[in-house]
Amino acid sequence: MGFFSRHSKVYLYVPNLIGYARVAAAIYAFGVAFTSPYQCVAAYFLSFVCDELDGRFARMLNQTSTLGAVLDMVTDRLATTGLLLVVTMVYPQLHVVAICLIFLDIFSHWFQMYSSLAVGATTHKDVKSKSWLVRTYYGNRLFMGYCCVCCEVLYLVVYASKWPQLMQFVVPLPGGAQLALPAQVTEVAPVLLRFTSDSGLPLMTLFGLLALPGFFTKQICNWVQLRTAADQLIAFDLAKQQQKGR
Repeated sequence: MGFFSRHSKVYLYVPNLIGYARVAAAIYAFGVAFTSPYQCVAAYFLSFVCDELDGRFARMLNQTSTLGAVLDMVTDRLATTGLLLVVTMVYPQLHVVAICLIFLDIFSHWFQMYSSLAVGATTHKDVKSKSWLVRTYYGNRLFMGYCCVCCEVLYLVVYASKWPQLMQFVVPLPGGAQLALPAQVTEVAPVLLRFTSDSGLPLMTLFGLLALPGFFTKQICNWVQLRTAADQLIAFDLAKQQQKGR
């Protein structure tokens, strides 16, 4: 058995090595978040790309493992949490929103993993949920990838708006039009002016707008996942009680 096939040294599985690299890239991204925004975005993007690669290599090399599944999910949660913490440091007024997003993300995925393992599944993605939305989310990799990418892109866009050098790339609007916000809006939330430009639509703002549908879909999936996983845990407990009563 070679390095690129299934062997006994699970810690050295290729997808797990990619997982370790993800952790290192994310930590580096957060470490330079307030000194080198370009490096931060690049490192975080690299970490996110590795999230796709680890699963592909796991299946391709037959190196799937429980360690890898847990490493993947925990890294996902910590990376997203870290990015949201950076966002709250950039925009302290968003701290309540960020905390709610973190709570929903961690609660829903932890409940999903525990309920899946309780019913004998190998990973939290081996779904037996009653919800068609949750089954579709985990059963369709394109749909899941779209939702996850949209969330990360939106958070990165909010972070990027702090840095003029990241917002300088502009898409010209037809007829030289400008993206103008109503005065009432900018008076209430002047920070929104960072997402605009006198010469067109900032590329980062465009990415953020395109990411909004996937972001909201992901939050709905998280909420439904949390509810159905909680129901599954309750059903599991009731089934155990019935077995003991026999």
